[in-house]
Amino acid sequence: MSDSPQQPGSVNPDSSPQAMQKQAPGVRSAHQIPVEGVTLATGDVIGGKFKVSRYLGSSDGAVSYLCVDQKRNRESVVKVIDLAMMPKACQQALAKEVPTAARLQSKHLTGLYGMGQVDARHLFVAMEFVKGSSLARIVAQRREAKKKLGLRDVFTVVAHLEKALADVHQAGLIHSAITPYNIMVTRHGEFKLSNLAFGRATAAALVAQQKGPFVDSIYVAPELAGSPLQKNPSADIYSAAMLTVELMSASGLPNDRHAAKSAVSAALSGYPPKLTQLLLRALDNDPAQRPDSIREIVDVLKSVAEERQIKLGYPPEEGQLPILPAVPPEKDEDDAFGDDDLFDIPELSQSGGMFGPAGTLLDDDDDDDGRYLVQKGGLDYGPFTYDQVLEQLYKDEIDEDTQVLDRITQERTRLEDVDVFKEDVAEYIPKREERLRIQAEQRAELQRKVKKGGVAVFVVGIVAGLIVLAGMLYVVFTQPDPEPLPMDRAFASLDFKLLPPPKDFTTVAVDKGVMQSIFNPAASEEEIARQIKKIRKKRRSGRKSGGKQQGSGDDENVTNVDMSAGGGTTKILSDGEVNEVILSKWGSLRRCVMKEFKSNPNFKGVTVKFFIRPSGTTGGVKIKEAKYANKPVGTCLVSRFRSMRFPEHSGFNKGVVFPLQVQ
Repeated sequence: MSDSPQQPGSVNPDSSPQAMQKQAPGVRSAHQIPVEGVTLATGDVIGGKFKVSRYLGSSDGAVSYLCVDQKRNRESVVKVIDLAMMPKACQQALAKEVPTAARLQSKHLTGLYGMGQVDARHLFVAMEFVKGSSLARIVAQRREAKKKLGLRDVFTVVAHLEKALADVHQAGLIHSAITPYNIMVTRHGEFKLSNLAFGRATAAALVAQQKGPFVDSIYVAPELAGSPLQKNPSADIYSAAMLTVELMSASGLPNDRHAAKSAVSAALSGYPPKLTQLLLRALDNDPAQRPDSIREIVDVLKSVAEERQIKLGYPPEEGQLPILPAVPPEKDEDDAFGDDDLFDIPELSQSGGMFGPAGTLLDDDDDDDGRYLVQKGGLDYGPFTYDQVLEQLYKDEIDEDTQVLDRITQERTRLEDVDVFKEDVAEYIPKREERLRIQAEQRAELQRKVKKGGVAVFVVGIVAGLIVLAGMLYVVFTQPDPEPLPMDRAFASLDFKLLPPPKDFTTVAVDKGVMQSIFNPAASEEEIARQIKKIRKKRRSGRKSGGKQQGSGDDENVTNVDMSAGGGTTKILSDGEVNEVILSKWGSLRRCVMKEFKSNPNFKGVTVKFFIRPSGTTGGVKIKEAKYANKPVGTCLVSRFRSMRFPEHSGFNKGVVFPLQVQ
């Protein structure tokens, strides 16, 4: 018998937009720019272990990123929240509930890994990355294709939801934000209720802005708009009831709370009164009037399905939602078959692909016996047939201790404990051990031969080396002595100037106020720029500042060659011009100093010594204080001074000592 309602009620989709769309309100995909702005970039590491792979999307509450947990080697979703949009009460609720939610181990819930702080303005919540689609998207696509949902679909969703919420409520939590957008269906047909703790806190935070599901979603209990952080399980019962009506409606409920409540009776017109009355009671605005548990809705749905002879425990057939059954398969009392016949599954349609028009495939590779999921590295792979599982065993891709999930019975156990595989595993283990023993003997024999051959190669190598060494010695001792070339002729053949390093170095000082700013973290770039501008103005007006000191620099012990094409000028480079170039790079020099100052508040500065070639390039750049020479501040400053370009000048290399020190 068909599981479609006999007289399905419908809501005119033109009167109001439908509540269930492919994409949740306020959500922007990875191809849309987030309103809040992207805080992180690919390669950034959050919380010491979550490395950002790419941007996933955003909502009014957060920006989401796909990350890799480097410690556990698994993909995770990290949602970053701007603290400015989240009141203190919501932050406290989130911090209190995330640890409890993270301890929950339920196959019906998306795993929550924890939370932390990105920076002073943002916190993050890390959770399981589910490969699949939201229930809203699946149902919306079916409705676009003019396909209706049957009672098996409705029961399966609500029964899975009841199991998920039973775990949540038992842990002392409530979800509060149950919508079809927060229900995920994996590629293997598994049901996952997502955004536990996170959805409640962000939705509560958006109430003050009159946005979010607590304000305008038909699936959320109305009392949460006035008291968003209240913890009453009856709010989840309301959501489950409205979701049930949504799925039973032929064309979907309108996206307006009042209109949706008014359409409930019409949507349920094809079902028994006991179901309609129960759902209307669950949707009462008074939480005290609602049923005590969602289990009541599940039991009534099951009884209606049994009355209509609808089977609920088997994998989805063509035209049904691609979700695994929520209950074990039923045994037909009229059939005279043994227990083995419980798993005589009807052939699944191969048309349409995963979530395609038929909507029946649980994975692209499913066939009529694709019954088992094999766990590797903590993840389930499959589904596989009986023969495919054995093939992996024989290739040593899995072993007898591998965890296997039977999608029909929903039991997970070791491969050697699965009844259908016991005999095959027991027969294979001795063969594998014998094969491994032979392989070990072969490796040992190969190693022995390699060692023996290695000794011979070593001896031959020594003999060959001695022969080569003897030949080299012969060549060395039989060659005539080279004829020396006079140095003046050698240098005359060069087409560039060879200038020695300077012996005298001039100390070039900068204005005390500007120098003081480089050690002041509170000084803004604008203040420093104004001081520099003032100094330049004084210099142009002819006023002199600073002083020169002649000193003897350390010998460089190397001859520096100026390869640049300078030399035609008669200009003398002044200390003021040197100071002007250094001041133009003051911002980058300050950033170098701040690197050390932030970690060492007692840092008083360093002295940079260098010389300027006639071409204007610098050479011999070094930090005089040895303890800072190889630290980040030293390497940073050396790099900055090497990149400086001064005016071309005549004569020799000009030596400069520049004290970057607190005055």
